[in-house]
Amino acid sequence: MSPSATSSTTNTTEPLPGHIGHLTAKETGMLKELWLRLFELFKQKGTEFNPESKKEDAAPAKKGGWFSKKDAGSNTNKELFIGTTTDPSWLSLPLDKALPLVPGEKLQSTFWSMVATDNPDAVVLRFLRARKWDLDAAFNMLANTLRWRLVMRLDDIVALGENGLRDELNKLKPELGNCFVTQLNSGKAYLGGPDKAGRGICFINVNLHHKEDQPSEIIKLLTMYIMETSRFVVHQPVESACIVFNMDGFTLKNMDFDFVKFLVTCFEAYYPETLGSCLIHKAPWVFSTVWNLITPLLDPVVATKIHFTKDVKELSNYVDMSALPGNITGEKDKKTLDEAVKIDPVAPGTLAKPTTAAYQNYQDMIKGYSFETLEWAKTKTNDGDNGQDDRRELARQYRIARLKAELDIRGPTSYQAKGLITVTEDYRVLLNYGSDGWVPLDITEMV
Repeated sequence: MSPSATSSTTNTTEPLPGHIGHLTAKETGMLKELWLRLFELFKQKGTEFNPESKKEDAAPAKKGGWFSKKDAGSNTNKELFIGTTTDPSWLSLPLDKALPLVPGEKLQSTFWSMVATDNPDAVVLRFLRARKWDLDAAFNMLANTLRWRLVMRLDDIVALGENGLRDELNKLKPELGNCFVTQLNSGKAYLGGPDKAGRGICFINVNLHHKEDQPSEIIKLLTMYIMETSRFVVHQPVESACIVFNMDGFTLKNMDFDFVKFLVTCFEAYYPETLGSCLIHKAPWVFSTVWNLITPLLDPVVATKIHFTKDVKELSNYVDMSALPGNITGEKDKKTLDEAVKIDPVAPGTLAKPTTAAYQNYQDMIKGYSFETLEWAKTKTNDGDNGQDDRRELARQYRIARLKAELDIRGPTSYQAKGLITVTEDYRVLLNYGSDGWVPLDITEMV
């Protein structure tokens, strides 16, 4: 069956245990307790930090070998954007020492930026599931994610969009931003889908990646930008994504161990429960040596989501042929919508705080959602899914308010310009993977 809005690959998935719509009384109680701990965290004063501006003159790029141990203090590896607006100790110190230093209002702000258009309860539940319902471990994981987001400047990346980020990076070092955009448009990563579980797919063409083509900071920024942008299409009950590593043509020249470690860490520590499936397609024999170095890095749960496919027939067990691009199927002219549509550069975003009525209404909605959630979390009865209809309605109201302010908060992206994600004039969100037979899906109220 070709994927469409009515096919079994999209929205007929039943809620899984421990997810929205399928909670036990005990799980509901733990969800409440984690919310209460978050609200207490957001009250803390912390310490202020006034960063110094950084700018670097142009410097010739160094050639770095694969698995090389170049001087970490060299200009090639020095990060100019990441970590420049926060106290370094926020991330370098152990969590119990660092967390009290971070102002609660900053933690609260990045928490809601992380939630974005998602169901807030669903976001909190992901941390509980990732730590097997250990409340202390889930809180620490969530708090660690929030401090990491502040240091990595995730909210700034979203606000700037691809060309706002380009401009900011170029101010820090000539051509650095141009390098980011070049890598974004290089063809090494495309969005498409869905897989057979209804998840969006990021296709990564590994043979187009060479470690020496960009500083390590650029590949981090590119990874985070794509992950943050793709989270926009999350809709219940589809919370996770699929990655297809197309290894056709891979050689050791394409290996970037630092990138692999960063990506694995992101999924395991900072985007828990968001990787649904990782498909490694047509890996050559030389990759087996590399794989032996990667496997010790993998959390056992993540490892179970990785599958190797040797040909298109095996890959089609996970992704319908209609959703696979031509460079995998061998159909020369077949491309994903992300590949096929050519656009002019989108406008740059800005770091200026929005002043629109829609943004203010969204801030008011956060306050309203927080108040209602605090009152709900204080109640002693934990009745599983009973009462979840009220929570879901509150989440729907939150999502609509966020969507109305989305274009004020999120910098323009090529994915929107190409039509993968469309926010209509009446604030409906349409998801269009563009694969054969796909019918654009209205995901506005799928919370």
